[in-house]
Amino acid sequence: MPSYTLSTKVPGELRKTIDDIAAIEERPASSVVRLAIESYVRTYFELHPQFKADIHESRDAIKNGDVEDYKFG
Repeated sequence: MPSYTLSTKVPGELRKTIDDIAAIEERPASSVVRLAIESYVRTYFELHPQFKADIHESRDAIKNGDVEDYKFG
């Protein structure tokens, strides 16, 4: 599978922590970030079952025409 570049901004303290981990593990900072993203994506739906259930419930409601207008406040 091809690799792609993803740019993002992080707070300075987080960048320092990433660099510290990279130094300890003797790997590039980009590798630490990639591993963190992979871990997050792999566990996302396992850690957020209600989120997944809400999506399915919303899709079913839309199919059935049971949609309420959004009202702010």
